[in-house]
Amino acid sequence: MSSDGTETGNLRLDDPRGDERLGTTRVANEVVAWIAALAALEVPGVAAMYQASGQQFDRILRRPVSHRGVRVELQPDDSLKLDLHVVIAAGAEVPRMGAEVQRRVAEEIDKMLGLPIAEVNVYISEVVFA
Repeated sequence: MSSDGTETGNLRLDDPRGDERLGTTRVANEVVAWIAALAALEVPGVAAMYQASGQQFDRILRRPVSHRGVRVELQPDDSLKLDLHVVIAAGAEVPRMGAEVQRRVAEEIDKMLGLPIAEVNVYISEVVFA
């Protein structure tokens, strides 16, 4: 597991059509994290993905940081467990927003990758006041 919570391995995708394979398709965990972060950021009330202070060094190195705040874990049954740490806007209705983040993230991962989701856990790590 890397310091940002994403594993450095790859996830293997199977061809849903069952056609003869010409090779394999692998998706980096960071890609799964990007998809999850972008889906979460579309939910009203989510202001940003949370970054621990130790990850500020990535900004100096000009590494992309949008997927920070997402932890991707492959479960023994090949399903995914996702932990998202979000920053919310003051006044956001937390239960509804959390459920919408879970729904959108699971929907986007399924639509784009076809990977089964075991859990999408949402953690409110900070509140911003505009």
